[in-house]
Amino acid sequence: MTYSCGKLLVIHGSRDPRPHQGVLDLAQQVRTCLERQHSRPTRVETATLELGELTLAEQIQQFGDRLLAEHIDYLQIIPLFILPGVHVIEDIPAQVQQAQTLLGEKMTLEICPYLGSHPQLHNRLAGEIKTTDREIWIVMAHGSRRPGGNQPVETLAHQLGILDAYWSVMPSLDWRLSQLMDLGYRRIGVLPYFLFPGYITDAIAETLAAKQAGDPQLDYILRSPLNQNPHLAQMVLDLTVSSPLSTLI
Repeated sequence: MTYSCGKLLVIHGSRDPRPHQGVLDLAQQVRTCLERQHSRPTRVETATLELGELTLAEQIQQFGDRLLAEHIDYLQIIPLFILPGVHVIEDIPAQVQQAQTLLGEKMTLEICPYLGSHPQLHNRLAGEIKTTDREIWIVMAHGSRRPGGNQPVETLAHQLGILDAYWSVMPSLDWRLSQLMDLGYRRIGVLPYFLFPGYITDAIAETLAAKQAGDPQLDYILRSPLNQNPHLAQMVLDLTVSSPLSTLI
């Protein structure tokens, strides 16, 4: 199945061009991995859940029609989302169901597990941390106001032995940095829990720079988003292997 079906990488969508370019680059890396493994071209495309000219259902339908013209009748949809929020649980399945109705029984659609569910993700992040000596690390995520919505990040932070902070809810990065600096920490690392660079990762860098301007002894390291991880393309492919978390529509 890994080379006899199409694969569609789905991101949220953004007005910032960097996530769009990032997912195009990732799609090419996935193609390269597949062609290296199977010595034949593979159809890998990208789509957005929001802020696109077409709905996700329409994007899936168009890709599905192109696959059917090439006698490919199986399409795997891979949500490139880090957390299991409403988009993963409700929005994407609803759009895929609409696309299935548009395409009919001639095309089988499968929703693969979302990226953040990869069992080795925390090991990859641990590798990011271990390569640099810091007194303490913070994992910085978007954050959710939904009850229990931040539990996966809290669990990840616990597994890694680090602290959590969020963009949209408390504890914020600014608050967490102030807390640590009051305790005497100055060599602090920040791990952005974001797939691609964007305005939030820019704001993280600005927050750190402002803190350092107020206390020049602050020696921080800001890691890159997850798209810079050299294992990401293979992790995406891992999600396409038959899994109990996959959903056939």
